[in-house]
Amino acid sequence: MRKFILLILFGVIITSNGCGEKKESSDEKKDNAQQKEDAVLIEEESKKTEELSEDTLKEDANKSNELGMTPGLPKDFPADIPQPKNAKTLGSLNSSEGVVVTFESTDKVQDIVNFYKEEMKKNGFAVTEGGESLVSDKGGLINWVKDKREIGLMLGYDKDKNITSLVITYK
Repeated sequence: MRKFILLILFGVIITSNGCGEKKESSDEKKDNAQQKEDAVLIEEESKKTEELSEDTLKEDANKSNELGMTPGLPKDFPADIPQPKNAKTLGSLNSSEGVVVTFESTDKVQDIVNFYKEEMKKNGFAVTEGGESLVSDKGGLINWVKDKREIGLMLGYDKDKNITSLVITYK
C-alpha cells in the first residue's frame, strides 16, 4: 500500500510539474502573440501619424497660399532697406498698406533695433516724429521716412523659441 501511495504521489508530482511547464509555454506564446499584435498596431498608428503630418503640412502650405503669402524675399525689395543679419526670410504679402515682409532672426531685439537705426540713417531715412514706439527687449515699432516713402519695422521676441520676429512694411 505504501508503494501504491508513493507511486500516486510521484505521479501527481510529475503531472503537476509537466502541466506547469505547459502552462508557462502557453502563457509565453500568448505574451509573444500579444507583443507581435501590439507591434503591428504601433506600426500602423505610426504610419497614420506620418500621413496626418504630411496632410497637415500640405494644408498649412495651402493656407499660406490662400493668404497670399509668397515664400522668400520679394523681387522688388528696395535696395536701400537692409535685410536683418542672422535671419531667414519667411515670406511676403502685398496689401493695401504696402508690402509686408516677415523675417525670423536669432539676434536680440535691441541688437536689431541698433542695426536698423544705423543702417537706415546711412541710407538717408529719418525716424518719423513719434516713430519709435515701445521699443524694449521684448519688441517694438519704428517708422522711417525718405522722400515720402514710409518704412515700418515691427519686432517681437519669442523667449520660448529664442527667436526675434521682424516685419518690414514698405510702400
